[in-house]
Amino acid sequence: MISFKNIFGNNRGQTIVESLVGFALIAVVGSAFVGGMIALRNTTKDTVIMSSSEKQISDIAENIKAGVENYQVNFDYSESAGAILDVNNLPMAWDSGRIAPREACKECAGTYGYTIQPYESYRGLYKVTLRMTHKTWAEKGEPFRDYIFVVSAK
Repeated sequence: MISFKNIFGNNRGQTIVESLVGFALIAVVGSAFVGGMIALRNTTKDTVIMSSSEKQISDIAENIKAGVENYQVNFDYSESAGAILDVNNLPMAWDSGRIAPREACKECAGTYGYTIQPYESYRGLYKVTLRMTHKTWAEKGEPFRDYIFVVSAK
């Protein structure tokens, strides 16, 4: 007759060392998985913010291009756009999928504002300086980003 003892040969069970090694392997694999998930979440968050800011820039540029004659144009060349666009006084707020006046969106993560100045030498061309902020940029030591582009009047 065949017994389990004869089939498996050893019926002692696991030692404490074997159990600890197994637990350590599971802990290493689990911590690598959790670390990878955290890195993936941070990368996804940064990508969403970047995509949202790029969409915001594109939307503002398209709105200004469509009707630059409808905006107030700054003819004062003595003051630079950087001085006018003080980070603490930017009038608009933005977040992923949301644009509102700053007062209406206290929970928004970013703000923006822009100036429009005509080029003196080129009739019909306007220089737009867009200043954007975001709380994650400030955490990384970058308080704002400036984007400069040229639009033409129709």
